[in-house]
Amino acid sequence: MRRSPCLYFLPLVLFAVTGSAGATELRTLSGEAVSLDSLLTNGPVVINFWATWCGPCRLEMPRLEAIYEELHKKGVEFAAVSLDNPRLKDRVRSYVEKNKITFPVYLDSKGELARKFKVVAIPTTVVLAKNGEVVYQTRGYRPGAEIILKKKIEGYLKSIEIKDAQP
Repeated sequence: MRRSPCLYFLPLVLFAVTGSAGATELRTLSGEAVSLDSLLTNGPVVINFWATWCGPCRLEMPRLEAIYEELHKKGVEFAAVSLDNPRLKDRVRSYVEKNKITFPVYLDSKGELARKFKVVAIPTTVVLAKNGEVVYQTRGYRPGAEIILKKKIEGYLKSIEIKDAQP
């Protein structure tokens, strides 16, 4: 009997924590500590939970890079959050370099941020408003999913432009 990949992350849901999204500390590949709150100061953030061993994640990553290249100019921050074992940091770095990923990549070695967002499978992508509110979330990857993600982000950007323009 073959197990679903979702089962590997099921314990993350059972121990989900509450509180500020930014209270969780991530690490850059060079070891620097970064909080989610610091990313949110500049605008909406797209967080993609992934791992180097995840086939769908590897298919999705170049498509996220293309969206990043276009939407980062509009103030959208991106964060790829690797759930790889911390001992595999060099594998993550190698993957990022080989695939020319230019958006920030962080390590969530203890799975703290993944628990906060109740990640049960990867890839999982979460779009956060500047205030930390989840405005869109999707699990898994299917060809064309990046088109939907981009439209959701652009729709959100339009909605905040309209709110900002109102007296």
